[in-house]
Amino acid sequence: MKIKHYFSVIAIPLTLLYWVIESTIHYYSYGELEFEIIPSDSNELWMRITFFIFLILFAIYADYISTKRNKNIETKIRSENISRAKKQWELIVDSLPQLVIAIDHNARITRVNRIIETWGIGKVDKVDGLYVPDFLKSLNDSFSDYDWTSDWTYLWQQIKSRDTIEKKIEKESCELVYQFSLNKISDYDTNKDQCYAVLIIDDITASSCAEKSLKNHAQELENKVNTRTIELQHANIQLKHELDAKKATNLELKNAQDCRLALLRDIFTAQEMERKRIAHELHDSIGQSLGATKFKAEELLMDKQIFTNDSDYKQLSRLVKLIKNAIDEVRSIAMDLRPAMLDDLGIITTLKWFCREYENTYNQIKINLSLDIDESLISDDRKVVIFRIVQEAMNNIAKHANATNVRIELSESDSGLRLCINDNGCGFGTGLAANNRFDKLKTDTGQLQCSFGLSSMRERAESTNGKFAIEPNPDSGTSVIVSWENKDTLSLDRKRTA
Repeated sequence: MKIKHYFSVIAIPLTLLYWVIESTIHYYSYGELEFEIIPSDSNELWMRITFFIFLILFAIYADYISTKRNKNIETKIRSENISRAKKQWELIVDSLPQLVIAIDHNARITRVNRIIETWGIGKVDKVDGLYVPDFLKSLNDSFSDYDWTSDWTYLWQQIKSRDTIEKKIEKESCELVYQFSLNKISDYDTNKDQCYAVLIIDDITASSCAEKSLKNHAQELENKVNTRTIELQHANIQLKHELDAKKATNLELKNAQDCRLALLRDIFTAQEMERKRIAHELHDSIGQSLGATKFKAEELLMDKQIFTNDSDYKQLSRLVKLIKNAIDEVRSIAMDLRPAMLDDLGIITTLKWFCREYENTYNQIKINLSLDIDESLISDDRKVVIFRIVQEAMNNIAKHANATNVRIELSESDSGLRLCINDNGCGFGTGLAANNRFDKLKTDTGQLQCSFGLSSMRERAESTNGKFAIEPNPDSGTSVIVSWENKDTLSLDRKRTA
């Protein structure tokens, strides 16, 4: 720390203050007539000037002595700091794992760190002044030249125009690897500095072995990855072939399904046409024949004169009744085969008629019919399918369900058309196959038997692109559900799925 002194600066104000105080004392104490800053007495004036000069000289001398003393102290502190820093730097360099060699401009060693003793190739205090190539020979067991020492002259010439020269040397005899780095001091001063360059030798045997091990491991991994990649490529090719085969199979299956549905449509169309033809034949041929026979018999009954006895009359009356029953049976069969009103009046009227006739036949069953549709939007094929499914489901309810209430709901929404037939009967229990696809039922002995009614309903629904399902009710009974999706909604769902 630098200390500044101002004795000469303070001496002048003190001298002037003394001068004024002396004049004040003379004026008041000795009764002088005037207050004199400059005394009229020459002895007094000379005494004050002498004192002033003496005080100034003393202050200048004190400043000189103090400044010299401070410079000595600063020089000592600076020397101690430099010495401490040098020792700390030497300790740091000595603690480095690399061999650090300071070299002068003649390629002579000026200082090495203590790693030289750790490596066992010399002493710190015995290598100063050695020529660098001679010292480097000690790193070789045979003290012979190798790449670095043999090329030292060329490298030393190169370092004068370059800042750094690096090279890695592998000694196969002792399996050691060294990294040599020769660095020139950028601000070297020939007159002041002894260190012209620094040679750093690092033993990188462990890191080199680790690097080789990593390279070998990486190569092994790369080989494994390549092998695995080839296997995956083969697997992908095989998978592609399997996918292509699956696509072809799915396409064939779809074509078969389309053919099946087309065949079902043709079969059901042919059935309905045949039913319609038979119904017309029954109505037009047998029905009319029976009607004409009944009419002729009734005419005979009206003319009683032709009967010789009452027994013949009674037998003819009974015959008329039998003919009436046959006519009703023919009409019933014709209606079951193909109700004419289905083509003439539509599905709504036909379902209402069917429910009335059903309730008249089965008095213990009450039907709740709910129709919320626009019949003009339903195709003729679906009308026939809806009627046949309702007809088959109601026959099954009458035979097996022991139900008392049935709800038939035919509704239409944005998603499509939906038919639901719900009863409160005994249901199917555990006698159903899985996935709500109830194409088979179990008998009392546990054997599976085909349910042609359910299969027929499902096939009729699928023939018109519908979905058929049977679901048990939470409390009791069963729900038969058939749904047809709108084409626009189906296309939109497929686009979203895609």
